[in-house]
Amino acid sequence: MKRVVLAIRNTLVCEAVENALKLSGLSVQKCLSQQPSGVAGMCDTFFADILLMDVNRITDSSFETRIETAKRAEKLRPSLKVGLLCDNVSDPEIAYKVKQAKEEGTIDVFFYESVPTDYLADIVDSLTNPPSFS
Repeated sequence: MKRVVLAIRNTLVCEAVENALKLSGLSVQKCLSQQPSGVAGMCDTFFADILLMDVNRITDSSFETRIETAKRAEKLRPSLKVGLLCDNVSDPEIAYKVKQAKEEGTIDVFFYESVPTDYLADIVDSLTNPPSFS
């Protein structure tokens, strides 16, 4: 079973994502800490396959802090996949930075908070599936 750690500050978004991921059969652990060391430690302790974090202008969930968190977590768990969620409507500047991080390979996937949670769950589930060729 794939393990996902959620470091999502927005409670409503976190609960919606958590429920969708659980319905997809994924094991989900919410991280209470938003600090890089706390999130990275949770990924290591939980043997996470995937880390999902939201990005906004609050210091502990800023773009820079989330990238630092991703790097720390990936040091502990090199196979970890990292995804970021952001609000592209209210903060297009952050959305642009997140998109650039994906293009540069700093993160594995990104989502706008407006995407349906079942779509998000399907993409997250596919992150660690090896390709199958028939």
